[in-house]
Amino acid sequence: MFSPFCFEIIGVMKKLASLLPRYRKAAGFAPAGFIEMLLLAYIVAAVLNFALGNWILATAMLAPLVGLFFWTKLIDRRDRCRICDQIRVSMGPHAGKEGVIIGANEAGTRFSVQMSASEHPEAMEFSDYQITKMKPVARPSA
Repeated sequence: MFSPFCFEIIGVMKKLASLLPRYRKAAGFAPAGFIEMLLLAYIVAAVLNFALGNWILATAMLAPLVGLFFWTKLIDRRDRCRICDQIRVSMGPHAGKEGVIIGANEAGTRFSVQMSASEHPEAMEFSDYQITKMKPVARPSA
């Protein structure tokens, strides 16, 4: 039922998990690598179908991947933080606090945030992975 290659992959994943100290977790490295390997095998199969002349099947296999690629690029652009966005700090000593982005570097990896709490009157610097963009909420009408 399983090929020897599957058992080899499982053995590699177990080795990756066993190299970590007992008090730490793998942070999803092995499952992400396995998913990437399956995706690569899928793409190789589609390209082989193209090479063997079965272009209809190859196109049917690659069309969902192309659509998924462009959809994720669109979502990535839409969810990227910009100046004047309302954010919440998700990591670090200020986790859970909210603020507004008032500045960013050219690459969009570091942001200057004006915290809404009165404890921090000056702007603070955060990396892009430390903050999450909040959805805008409509103000109540008078």
